[in-house]
Amino acid sequence: MLNRYTITIIAIIAPLVLNGCENYAERTHESWIEAPSGIAYDDSTIHARIAYAVNTDPELQGANIEIKVDQGKVLLTGTAANQNQITRLNMLAWMVDGVKDVDMQIGSQ
Repeated sequence: MLNRYTITIIAIIAPLVLNGCENYAERTHESWIEAPSGIAYDDSTIHARIAYAVNTDPELQGANIEIKVDQGKVLLTGTAANQNQITRLNMLAWMVDGVKDVDMQIGSQ
């Protein structure tokens, strides 16, 4: 009698459980779906933004800096008047959208 009762309960519950699995794609939460990639910044745009920031910053007068960008990786070379300018150059480079890495090869005068 117990087996017949158990089988009857399973027969009633199984379709209800399996019915919930049919529309899995429709029930996927939007947070589980991979987000589209963000805005892509090209190297020339990154270079231009860093150059503008460096050239318009009054605290960087006297710095002689060359900027190179390759796939979002920034290389800063040249000389700066002091350590404060070097720190500021690093900060300005990192503030530009699209920068993935900053290699500081700047000496002080």
